[in-house]
Amino acid sequence: MKKNSRRLPTILAVVTAGALTLIAAVTEAPVRHERKEVAGLAVVFGAEPEPAVTGEMQSLVWRVSSLEDKEPYKELRNARVVIRFNGEEYGPYVVRGSRRDPGFYSTKHIFTADGEYESVLSFRKGDDEEVHTVDFSFRIGDRRDLELPPRKRGGN
Repeated sequence: MKKNSRRLPTILAVVTAGALTLIAAVTEAPVRHERKEVAGLAVVFGAEPEPAVTGEMQSLVWRVSSLEDKEPYKELRNARVVIRFNGEEYGPYVVRGSRRDPGFYSTKHIFTADGEYESVLSFRKGDDEEVHTVDFSFRIGDRRDLELPPRKRGGN
């Protein structure tokens, strides 16, 4: 029993170090969701799945809620998004609301180049005639950076 008692501090130190390493790895790569306010609404933007990478189906997602009561906002009308990359514009793409998750709106894309992008969401709020816009920057990473074993650059 004494032999096991002497090992206990070492075992606890190894387990603690492992847990701290895992926590550090998770917190070093935070999920990047950005929030902006427009027309009395809070709009939170993100990509799913994360990390967003080239060559995979990506959803761009906007979670919209009322600033007044924090409730999901279900009345976006004529929602469209234009995506900007390297000085070019793509779209507009129709933004669809979720039936299961009120206040969630999304588009689906397959990005073929890594880099910094910008989404510009435009919409009407309910029956209002005014068109509102909100823009968000996001990054698409190179899928090859996650592949194991790595592919040779230039070949498939």
